[in-house]
Amino acid sequence: MSGTIGRQTASYRQGLVLGLTMAEIMLLLVFCLLIAVGVALATERARRDEVTRLLQGADATAVVNAPVIDSIRRNAQLAELLDRAAAAGAPGAVDEFWRKLVESEEIVEAMEDHGLARPVLKEGTADFARFQQLRDKGTDPDKAAKGVALASVIDRVLPENAAARRSPEALAALIERGLSAAERPEGDRRDGHTWPPIINLSEAGGYFFATRSAELRPDFESKLRTTVADRLIDIAASFQVDVIEVIGHTDERPVSGGLSNLDRELPLVISGAVGVGLLQPADNAGLGLARALAVVRVLAADPRLRGFRVLPLSGAQLIGTDGRLTRGDDQGDVRERRRIEIRMRKSG
Repeated sequence: MSGTIGRQTASYRQGLVLGLTMAEIMLLLVFCLLIAVGVALATERARRDEVTRLLQGADATAVVNAPVIDSIRRNAQLAELLDRAAAAGAPGAVDEFWRKLVESEEIVEAMEDHGLARPVLKEGTADFARFQQLRDKGTDPDKAAKGVALASVIDRVLPENAAARRSPEALAALIERGLSAAERPEGDRRDGHTWPPIINLSEAGGYFFATRSAELRPDFESKLRTTVADRLIDIAASFQVDVIEVIGHTDERPVSGGLSNLDRELPLVISGAVGVGLLQPADNAGLGLARALAVVRVLAADPRLRGFRVLPLSGAQLIGTDGRLTRGDDQGDVRERRRIEIRMRKSG
């Protein structure tokens, strides 16, 4: 009997231990499941945060790109080009299109900085192409412009069609004779005329501009207001002249720089709205004219000279100190050639 009770007690104990072990296993399984659920929730939360961040970035990008998109919608041609590029299917085609678009805008802005407005660029496409063709053929734009300027002066001075009937050599000789006559000493009478003297204001004589600029040095401006103006009044009284021609001359060193803004800014400088320092000549012809204009502004402001016509002209590097046309042989630093010449004559 006691043996039976002992076996039952042992069985009970074994069942109790087994029950406890199964409970612990179940708790462990539940704990593992909770951990897995927690990990899954954390992963989903991270994904949600990443998607939220991407959406916020997309919203910010959309706000930044809104003006560009609006511009594209208003420009039917641009929208069509974008649709065509996108239809190609290659992202590289779209990138290449935008690269060219950005480069084109940079080129236009650079041209505007040098005084060319967008309407002028649009309307002058054929002229720019022709200009490039001439450059490819070896034509020097500066020399062509100077030739046109010289031809314009000859046509204006000579009678109608007179220039066409003369050879280039004859025209050169005519110009030299005119310059020689204009530089005769005071009191020299030829052909019944007395020629007013020429006032020569060169760097060699102490009359300086700022380097490669049209701005007058203070001492130069002071002399213009005093000794030079007094001299002009004396000459006018002696020769009954009423026109003052101020001619800017340079040496043959080329002017380096971008495009000239004289066409746009000269009227403003003449009116006094802006100073001569704003002028940006691109060649010696422009530099000579800008410097002559700086002198004209000072002389024209003198109350004693208000009854005179004061005119700015440019001789560029074409006329040497001997009054003859230069041949382009001396491109050095020649102070005597960097000068202002003031001539007086009768109007009409």
